[in-house]
Amino acid sequence: MSESSQPGTRLAALFSEHVVLQQGRPLPVWGWDAPGQRLSVRLRAPGAAGELAVASGSADASGRFLLELPALGDGGPYELVVEGSRQLLVRDVWIGEVWLASGQSNMEWKVGLADNAPAEIAQARWPRIRMFKVAPRAMLEPQSDTSGEWAVCSPETVADFSAVGYFFARALHEARAVAIGIIDSTWGGTCIEAWTSQEALAPVLPELPALRAQLRAELAELPRLQREYEQAFLSWQRQALPGDDGNQGLARGWARPDLDVSGWPELPLPGYWQTHGLSFNGVVWFRRDVDIPASFGGQELVLSLGAIDDFDDTYFDGEAVGRTPPGTQGAHQLSRRYRLAAGKVKPGRRTLAVRVFDHFGNGGFAGPTAELYLARADGAGERIALAGSWRYQVEREIPLVPMSVFQSAPPVPLGLALHNAPASLFHGMVAPLVPYALRGMLWYQGESNAPRAAQYRALQVALIRDWRARFGQGQLPFYLVQLANYRAAGDWPFLREAQAQATSEPGTALAVSIDVGDPLDIHPRNKQEVGRRLSLLARACTYGERELCAAGPRVQGVTILGPQVRVHFAEARGLRTRDGGPVRGFELSSAASDGEAPFVAVSGQIVGEEVWLEAPAGSAPRVLRYAFADDPDANLENGAGLPAEPFRSDGFA
Repeated sequence: MSESSQPGTRLAALFSEHVVLQQGRPLPVWGWDAPGQRLSVRLRAPGAAGELAVASGSADASGRFLLELPALGDGGPYELVVEGSRQLLVRDVWIGEVWLASGQSNMEWKVGLADNAPAEIAQARWPRIRMFKVAPRAMLEPQSDTSGEWAVCSPETVADFSAVGYFFARALHEARAVAIGIIDSTWGGTCIEAWTSQEALAPVLPELPALRAQLRAELAELPRLQREYEQAFLSWQRQALPGDDGNQGLARGWARPDLDVSGWPELPLPGYWQTHGLSFNGVVWFRRDVDIPASFGGQELVLSLGAIDDFDDTYFDGEAVGRTPPGTQGAHQLSRRYRLAAGKVKPGRRTLAVRVFDHFGNGGFAGPTAELYLARADGAGERIALAGSWRYQVEREIPLVPMSVFQSAPPVPLGLALHNAPASLFHGMVAPLVPYALRGMLWYQGESNAPRAAQYRALQVALIRDWRARFGQGQLPFYLVQLANYRAAGDWPFLREAQAQATSEPGTALAVSIDVGDPLDIHPRNKQEVGRRLSLLARACTYGERELCAAGPRVQGVTILGPQVRVHFAEARGLRTRDGGPVRGFELSSAASDGEAPFVAVSGQIVGEEVWLEAPAGSAPRVLRYAFADDPDANLENGAGLPAEPFRSDGFA
């Protein structure tokens, strides 16, 4: 954005260089100026005297203005010119399709951590795909603006894009040939209540008044609460999670700059070692050489490594320069920035070594890519990028710790986890986006709500209605990703069921991902297929490509005829098994779900668009379920290769 030196006019963060505006809808443009100031906004071709569209008005008593350009067709690049107490010029504006992508970590998950990341990054030359990353902010009150910028898709930027958002945008761009803008408003490990306004929560969350009172009380006692929680967590951690047995690699000389590491394998950073086939927790060393220019010699430097999961010891030319030790609360989210003293920095080839101890989940460098660099502390000169290939060596392996272990961890008080307080992320990360013109919304969330699946349907519907009402653009399409297969604690089937039930709301649909998860990783890497399936829903349901098959088989009814059970499906053209083997995933019981009779796996045969099952001899089947497990062994799909949706017959709403 180019602007004069005068104080005054300011646009909301969304209206910045490379912005994508929604075609075919009126276009609200807003910002701030002096109260009562007259303003105009014009959209024009670069350097053109005429305008494609113009709107004018005045700032209100608080200084906020909201001007609305008329609906326009796709195209670009254009310029957005705002005239108020000063002139603002926004360049490289495109009109196309804009989608809001939100949820927790599986929507936040970056392209750089997805399957086949190096090739995906190298091929990501799509200048008309842009992404705006909303700054993570949990707030007690609604905010009027956010911070962030639009990034143009390229090999230099795409690694930090939401993977699901990017692969959705890429498929849509290839199909529609227009600019695609994705607004990425995500925060890992968050519950749905945090994303919903208090007004929408009140009718469906009876505990809301108690939660608000609890939050106020905890915020008033925050220092004491912090100390008590840290003590409880450290005590639990020492008992439940493996510890660090000592720095064996240092004794072996793995930090020494003269060590020959030519035989060490390579791994691209940022990234997690589990993504690259190293299926263990434990300790891994990473090394790379850096050419220090003469301009850096004798200067204090900043070594930035981004977030590291979980703990690290960092060395420069064999000397320790920084450490985040075991026990550091939230270490996996802390950005590492270590100072290198001026007297220690000499020009020439120098060695960086980082020892990473990972005691749970993923291990390695979490990024983002832009945060891996070496630079002068005074800001002079260029940054030396550190993302890319590093050598690594395993010091110690620890068997992967199952997610269920964390169920025994002390709960985090709301006062210390504001990002999970009711409405906090709505206030900080959704309210500032209203009333930006959108085509639709994408949602991938639910892992954090799995233990409370019974209330999830009502919460999901409340969020959908709330967001649609706030943006004021009618029944905006809302497409959900159903949780993938994963060995959780037994409650994920019920959360998936609630997600499916929520799609009874008009204008919604479900992208089933029961076949593309990772049983041992809550963050499956095949985001390509998830994004593609969301794009199929958009193309078929939003853009009217009716010939597309956008969903997998969905149960329409179950008929029990003595020992015979017939399952009727919709979206079942070309019904088959994924691997060509017998049908798997169906289970029968002679009692209701809460009864004592066990479920028994049964085989069946595909007959047209139905599956016919035969109960075991002597049983009287009452309840049928399919793929109703955390990580089910199920293989039914349609001719388009889309998986059948999990269900249980006594859960029909």
